[in-house]
This record gives sequence, structure tokens and C-alpha cells, in this order.
Amino acid sequence: MTRKNRIISFHKMKQEVVHLIHEKYPFGYDDEIKFYNLGAGKSFYAFNFITEEYNYLVKVDMNVDFFVEEVEFEEAKNEETDSY
Repeated sequence: MTRKNRIISFHKMKQEVVHLIHEKYPFGYDDEIKFYNLGAGKSFYAFNFITEEYNYLVKVDMNVDFFVEEVEFEEAKNEETDSY
């Protein structure tokens, strides 16, 4: 059986599929998220999720500013530790 491809936002998914995602990624899917650049200033973040019927590309909201600040904080913290 061939699976259908679907691109869908996480918040628009059926609850049963969301439950399956939580089962597969009990500690979160952060490591699975990839950046997709469509050109013309359009882009999104998403991860792949496969069921018996569908190959999902699940779009997620990302707060990039928060992520960058967190990484910079960790790098600064590591530099302070290394200097001792």
C-alpha cells in the first residue's frame, strides 16, 4: 500500500495522530525538526512522521530568538567554566 504525503500544522492534526506522535517521541521531537526554505522569503520548521496511511511533514512553530539566546547562554556558561 502506498502512503499519501501530507503537510500539516501540528495544531491542526487529529488528536489520535498527536497521541501517536507523543508515543513515538515521549521526550519531545526537538531533535527531529528541520528548517525548510521555500524561497521568496517563505520558510517553515517541520519534522517527518509516518503512519500506516500517511507520510506527514508536520509544521511546528519555532521561537528562533529564544533558541539563539539559549545557545548563546550555554556557550557563555561553558566559556566561564573553561577559564577556571
